[in-house]
Amino acid sequence: MSTIIYLVRHGKVENPGKVIYGRLPGFGLSEQGKRQAHVLGKHLSKKTIHAIYTSPLERARETASIISSYHNNIAVIHDELLLEVNSPYLEGKPFAYADRIGWDFYQEKYYSLGQERKKDLLTRMQRALENIRLTHKGKSVVVVSHGDPIMITISRFAKKPFRPWGNDPDYNPNYVEPAKGFELTFDAYGAVEVAKLEL
Repeated sequence: MSTIIYLVRHGKVENPGKVIYGRLPGFGLSEQGKRQAHVLGKHLSKKTIHAIYTSPLERARETASIISSYHNNIAVIHDELLLEVNSPYLEGKPFAYADRIGWDFYQEKYYSLGQERKKDLLTRMQRALENIRLTHKGKSVVVVSHGDPIMITISRFAKKPFRPWGNDPDYNPNYVEPAKGFELTFDAYGAVEVAKLEL
């Protein structure tokens, strides 16, 4: 009996100041992001979805709500384990700052300033997915999260290195795009197969 989790990223964010928004409040979907979420919602409407889980951040909640609207408004469950990576020192800084450091926040000098470590991020994401898998055995579930949490998790499942530069496809074409993601198929023993979700 397989359990399927559609692990997807929120749509594009309204961010005219081009800042690293992280967990800051007030960063919802742009109009483009809403359109992207509708495309994803329509695609997932062909699936029999039993639950939708989301990070509690605004952009993820909006994406989950749009997806839910294509499934007779399935209840959306907020799960803090699905939150964006915690980077308090970097929040509010301009993209130009991140460009200078190659978007690599996973360094010792940032850990002392509150930056979440990759291993801790992976641990909480795996815990979230395992809880969902066990709660919805044999069902299909949508999970809405954020770029780095998704890519660090997928890198672990696929046994591939994680590349931190995620916002420019010229640097990292395999990084998950807004309102796209992966299909995770778990067998009865918890082993997982990973496939890109093709829209």
